[in-house]
Amino acid sequence: MPTVKITDQAKADAVRMNNMINTEMPNLINQMNTLGQQMADPQNWDGPLAMQYRGQVWPDARNKLQAMRNSLSELQQSVRKVMDNISHAGGA
Repeated sequence: MPTVKITDQAKADAVRMNNMINTEMPNLINQMNTLGQQMADPQNWDGPLAMQYRGQVWPDARNKLQAMRNSLSELQQSVRKVMDNISHAGGA
C-alpha cells in the first residue's frame, strides 16, 4: 500500500474550500442573482441602457451564474472525495 502524506495545512485547506463551496459561494451567487433581478426591474431602472441590460446583459449573466452553481456542485463532489481520502488516511 502506498504511503499517503496528509499535512495539517491540507486538511485545513480542504475544510476551508468545502465551506466556501457549500456556504460562501452559493450565498454570493444568490445575492448577485437578487441584485441582478432588481436592476432588471423597470420600476427600479429604465432607459436605453437599462433596456440593453434587461435584454442582453442580465440574461447572459443569469445563465453564467447558473453555470457557476453547476460547476460548484461538481467541485463540491471532488472536494468531498478529497476530504474522504484525508479521513481514510487517518487525517481526521
